[in-house]
Amino acid sequence: MSEPISASQLGSHRRAFVQTSDALTDAVASLEQPAALGVDLEMGQRVERHPGGYQEWKHILALIQIASDRVSLVIDPRRCADLSPLAPLLLGSARKVFLGGGQDVALLDDAGIPVRNLVDVGEVGLGIWGRREDGMAALARRMFNISLDKTVRRADWLARPLNPALLTYAHQDAELTLMIYRWMQRHHAAEVAFHERHELDPTLPAGTAAWLVGAMKRNPTEVDIALAECGLQRLEDTGRLTSDVLSLLRQRLTPRQLSRLLRLVGELELRDIGPEIEQYAESPTSLVRAALARALGSVGDLERVELALERLARDPVEDVRRAAAASAKELRRPKQVVEASEDSEEDDGSLNEETRSALQALMLSLEEGPSS
Repeated sequence: MSEPISASQLGSHRRAFVQTSDALTDAVASLEQPAALGVDLEMGQRVERHPGGYQEWKHILALIQIASDRVSLVIDPRRCADLSPLAPLLLGSARKVFLGGGQDVALLDDAGIPVRNLVDVGEVGLGIWGRREDGMAALARRMFNISLDKTVRRADWLARPLNPALLTYAHQDAELTLMIYRWMQRHHAAEVAFHERHELDPTLPAGTAAWLVGAMKRNPTEVDIALAECGLQRLEDTGRLTSDVLSLLRQRLTPRQLSRLLRLVGELELRDIGPEIEQYAESPTSLVRAALARALGSVGDLERVELALERLARDPVEDVRRAAAASAKELRRPKQVVEASEDSEEDDGSLNEETRSALQALMLSLEEGPSS
């Protein structure tokens, strides 16, 4: 359901370009304690040269864009020496709305401005419609029937003075991010609420097993490294691993954390957890449902998980349907069972009589030495 909007609606905010610390204090006050804020950053790259010829490309904060329903600010951190007036705003109770905001949140944190009480509408879009439907262009087209020119993102955002066209683009990014959030609140309130959280990537709850803390930071295929660091092995310690994962599943996790944990369940083939995780077929986000579909292919036999996979195979999101189909196909694949014959069992790991006799004769001749 699209709701056409015009370019004039995107530009209806009261806009300000903030280039001094004094002006920043007044600009923040003009936001008037909003319930939600669209937040976006522009960044540039510069190379750092190190001894020995080593070079490192660093992301540098170029602009900070913040929009309420009425006011739109573009802040130049290259000219505002003191960004501290932003701290109470980004730590406060207003919902900070990002789109693909992982790097943005990290850059703000590096600048001494941590962000709390946030939601990533790109993640929400991914959860509702699946991959390729989580970017700003796709969401704007779906919701408002508008096309965006994103080629401008390749501009040099560190160059000053700032091109007026880039300034307009920067304002619109934050404004549109908030508009996307408002649309989602109206049409997908449950999904939005599921993705809202205090921190973008919070630490795992106290008491989480050390190996799980390490494994959740790695690619699931590297879980054996995390286990080895804690002196554990996947086969010998299956009971403990199962218990640790069940304990974490009972905690409040973000959608991405829960998705990672389900992928670990599948990677470790923790079969006793199968019945416990089938409830996530009801998850409001496809991130979790797709992860569940993949895990079910590794933790159970087809008869036990068939109903759950059939349901996931009818999911409205293609990512989930494909994962369910792949798991069902894997579970239907005939298992390779090597049955040794009586002869092979006797011969396994040993020499046959003819070879043994020849070897004994050779050893005897060597012991006797060469004939004269």
